Amino acid sequence: MNRNYHKWLGGTLMAMASFAFLASCSDDHFDIDPGVSSRQTLWESIKSRSELSQYADILSRTKYSKNEKTKTSQTYADLLNHDQTFTIWAPKDGTFDYDYYSNLLNTGKAEDSYKVEKELLRNSMTRFSHVMTGNDKLELDLFNSKTAVFDCGQGIIKNQKIVTPNIGASNGVLHITEGAVEYQPNVYEFIASRSDLDSLNTYIKAYEKFEFNESQSTQGPTVNGQITWVDSVTFLSNDYLYGTLHAFLNREDSLYAMIMPTNKAWSEALERTQKFYKYKSQYVQTIVRVDADGNESTSSVTTALSDLERDSMTNLYSKNAIIGDFVFNARYQHGYSYKDFNKAGACDSLINTINRVFYDPVNASLFDGQEPIEVSNGYVYVVDNFNLKVEDGWGEPMENQAEEFRYIDSYTGCTPTSLNLKQRFRVEDENDPEIMVDSIVEVKLLRTVQTSSAANPSITFKLPETMSCKYDIYVLMAYNTEANLPNKFRAQISYHTADESRSSMENTNLTVPEGMAGEGRDFENRPPRIENGQLVYVDSILVAKDFEFPVCYKGLSDAYATLRLNSYVTSRQTSQYSREMWIDQIVLKAKEE
Repeated sequence: MNRNYHKWLGGTLMAMASFAFLASCSDDHFDIDPGVSSRQTLWESIKSRSELSQYADILSRTKYSKNEKTKTSQTYADLLNHDQTFTIWAPKDGTFDYDYYSNLLNTGKAEDSYKVEKELLRNSMTRFSHVMTGNDKLELDLFNSKTAVFDCGQGIIKNQKIVTPNIGASNGVLHITEGAVEYQPNVYEFIASRSDLDSLNTYIKAYEKFEFNESQSTQGPTVNGQITWVDSVTFLSNDYLYGTLHAFLNREDSLYAMIMPTNKAWSEALERTQKFYKYKSQYVQTIVRVDADGNESTSSVTTALSDLERDSMTNLYSKNAIIGDFVFNARYQHGYSYKDFNKAGACDSLINTINRVFYDPVNASLFDGQEPIEVSNGYVYVVDNFNLKVEDGWGEPMENQAEEFRYIDSYTGCTPTSLNLKQRFRVEDENDPEIMVDSIVEVKLLRTVQTSSAANPSITFKLPETMSCKYDIYVLMAYNTEANLPNKFRAQISYHTADESRSSMENTNLTVPEGMAGEGRDFENRPPRIENGQLVYVDSILVAKDFEFPVCYKGLSDAYATLRLNSYVTSRQTSQYSREMWIDQIVLKAKEE
């Protein structure tokens, strides 16, 4: 997310034309008040009018800012006394909250002064001259990048009545209004606008930083060996919003919908999400390597985490779990209106800015039944309840593709190779012989080629990035159509315990869940079959139900759990089962409970 701030003021300003460029709602003519000398600047005109004394006071006391943290020595009175051309919509005395803005300036804080600029001064001015005549409507870009409709026929600017229009000045046009032009925050600004969003605001703003952009700035003279800048451009960036959420919430030309948890919702959500990120102080990982001759060697890698590192990682991931799924680009919701987002049954699906899709009715529950609050670049939904479950959001299924060899930890009795299978199948429905499916299957697989005819292949896969929670774990294994035989194999999970006195890994032998093919510790895959009228070639084998990892591996590169698959076919069973395994992927589905 980037926002530009231009230092328009300085010792050397770009020369402007001596006359004001006049743009009107109706381009054929304009009507400037003849009672005011055009030799007066906008500042001189404002200062001379008794009904604008409060507005003039704010202009004279407010320093122009390079960014939210840094003020210049120049005031807005200085700006409007120069030859740059502006149109000003100045509120009459008593029609805006003068005391509020005056008190902000009295604090002396740069951020408070910037608030006055952003909400009042820049919100009531625009570049170039715009006079009120005719009946047209003109959409203008205000000086704070907001937009406002200038309705000449109705005599209003953003629904604010203009009581004295078209006061000419040497550097623009002045209009006097019945009140201040309404300031409408954007999504990013709204986060900081309410005290009940403090938790969210603190988290988001922690990633905020200002960066000077030399390439877009204008260099001035060198003074005492130091470069000065006539026109400096500073970017306000937020690595979390831009880099992680891919959301430019401060851009006025965008259209976002964002769910914002209140402090109550944030606190309750944090209690839920933190338990998924329990780290231990030390992980010892045994690394197995196999050379070209099939000989194994082992070594150990230790990952040590300080208390501060553990707390920081838990804090990072648990808070990202709360807000990471809650930003939507409102323009890309398959034609659905933002008014429908919070209604069950109204939207089949919604996709957020990190490309996660939520389907009805989960998508509606995220908005907690709240009505949208309109902001300048979208809509905000403030929720008191965090209704996102791990399986629906931040704990989306992990699909470790077996043919991507990076997931292989070790292997024995075989050589893993890739298999690009393209085969035609004609399969009869076992429940209805009259139903036949004729289909071509294309799939990439990992193939465990035996090193000898007597070998039972064994292969161990890494399970990286798992959280400290329950998972259902599946092995997607294809039917060996060359041998035309099923597989029989055993499975074992290795993981670190939460016991700090033990840094090595624990092993758990898995047993066949009820309803799955096989018996005891011996899993089996099924041949191609028809389900719901579709051919199923790759069998999804549930090898572990509700398996709970005691500790988290999120963000750790050298520590992870593993899943070992071991073909378990005796010499007497080789006519019944194939020892060679064709593996598609390992899938882990996180569970809330």
